[in-house]
Amino acid sequence: MEEREELIRKKIEEEESIERTNIEEIRQGVWEFLIRTKQFKKEDIQVTPEFRLVLGDSETTVKMDLIIGFPSAKFMVIKCAYAAIESWERYVIAFARAIGEYQIPYAMVTDGVKIKIIDVIKRSIQGESFADLFTRQNALKIMEDFQRIPYPADKIEREQRIILAFEGIKCPVFNKKTIE
Repeated sequence: MEEREELIRKKIEEEESIERTNIEEIRQGVWEFLIRTKQFKKEDIQVTPEFRLVLGDSETTVKMDLIIGFPSAKFMVIKCAYAAIESWERYVIAFARAIGEYQIPYAMVTDGVKIKIIDVIKRSIQGESFADLFTRQNALKIMEDFQRIPYPADKIEREQRIILAFEGIKCPVFNKKTIE
């Protein structure tokens, strides 16, 4: 039995390593595209920022791949996914709605090829290609009139639970102690 568990552990670690590498490559590619093509500045983009999420008696730390923001407010959350970007749409929407004091107006999910840009406030798809992605100038113009709109207090817990559910489905790396 011990040999089987060791094989399972190694297979999980290998798959997680491949996924982390692929996500890191996607994140790097998106970051470079934002800088080189869309003229964002390095200081406009946070890479894997962490946020504290408190739900009832539970507290956890959650991360997002990239967040575009300016001194006035955050503009867009970006989730890089290894595959099936559609399955991550609800996660980025919940994240944009519930992670701060106001809704981050845009969310994006990409696998490096496919892309969905979501207007969180209007609840609509803003674009489905890298060409549709905002330039820095577009983003700054949008943020001139941006109103910090909090998500309704009676609905925020649902969004936080969605974030936690997605965080919970991330498979942890097993170690010998976990298997025993």
